[in-house]
Amino acid sequence: MKYSSVMKKDTPKLKLAIYGLGNFGYAFLKHFDKKKKNLVIYGYDQNKKLLLYLKNNRRHLFLHQEYKVSKGIVFAESVQELLNECKILVLAIPSSATREVTGKIKPYLLPGIIIVNTAKALDYKTGKRLSRIIKDELKKIHYYYAQFAGGTIASDLFKHEPLGATIACENKKILPKLTSVFQSSNLRIYPTTDLAGVEYASSFKNIVSVLAGIINGMGFSYGSETHIISRIADEIEGIVTTNFGGKKDTFSMKSQAWGNDLWMSCTGSTRNKEFGILLGRGVPVEKALFLMKKQNKTIEGVNTIFSLNKIVSLKNYPLLRFLHLFIARRKIKLNMIKKIIFNNIK
Repeated sequence: MKYSSVMKKDTPKLKLAIYGLGNFGYAFLKHFDKKKKNLVIYGYDQNKKLLLYLKNNRRHLFLHQEYKVSKGIVFAESVQELLNECKILVLAIPSSATREVTGKIKPYLLPGIIIVNTAKALDYKTGKRLSRIIKDELKKIHYYYAQFAGGTIASDLFKHEPLGATIACENKKILPKLTSVFQSSNLRIYPTTDLAGVEYASSFKNIVSVLAGIINGMGFSYGSETHIISRIADEIEGIVTTNFGGKKDTFSMKSQAWGNDLWMSCTGSTRNKEFGILLGRGVPVEKALFLMKKQNKTIEGVNTIFSLNKIVSLKNYPLLRFLHLFIARRKIKLNMIKKIIFNNIK
């Protein structure tokens, strides 16, 4: 027994770093701060004013100020300090910043580091999955990539609510380690090797949330909203499982990356749905985006909507085609959705 306790005491701690301390990044910081066991936790953000405030006050400058983190959290002053001896890196950044941030971290990554991305979008320029964008940027570097997805929002993590999430990694040997690190008494992790399916599911659910908001904002009933959700969800599942190798299980109701996240995103109070409601009420796209940005809310669904035509031909997918033409290309009017709903929906 004495030998066992000594071994546990001497077990080296794992350094985990979080790049990006916005809404979700700060929630993760607090989540890991509660766990602490066998973890050394570092946080970093490009906003130097925010970093200094966090370091001095142990609370966020403008988000969830009622929640403090312990003095055990280290706020790195540079990317190099953040990644020194880092074994797991959590990217909690907007999808649009993926290339920029990957370029900044590249010189300091240890061989075999695990990168866990939390962004739920496709690259708006190419339509590629973010894992592919990072792979292009990190040529010749040995690393493992994972995607965190599920119906988890920052406020629920802070409140220690019972939650579920998916972690996807193509290397199944990495999954037990990630499950152990991320799982806690209130957060259940469901591991999978279906990285492609999870990336598409977590990206597309934001699109569904935007459309649900549009239907809501136009004054249609809740029944109409759920009807449209079910139809666009069918369009998405067909695209991913037929064209991109996603597994059917990933698009089931039990899936945290789809069923759970879709349900929460479309029926709860989420930023993508809020954006859709503004559009449904007649607010122009640019103004709606401006209003959301004023609240420090990034609408990840928009990047995926912009890339839809790069992913697949939209002629057989009326609801996805509507969103692309209405939001990305501004070529049709809002009322076109009524025609699709009442006449052409499959």
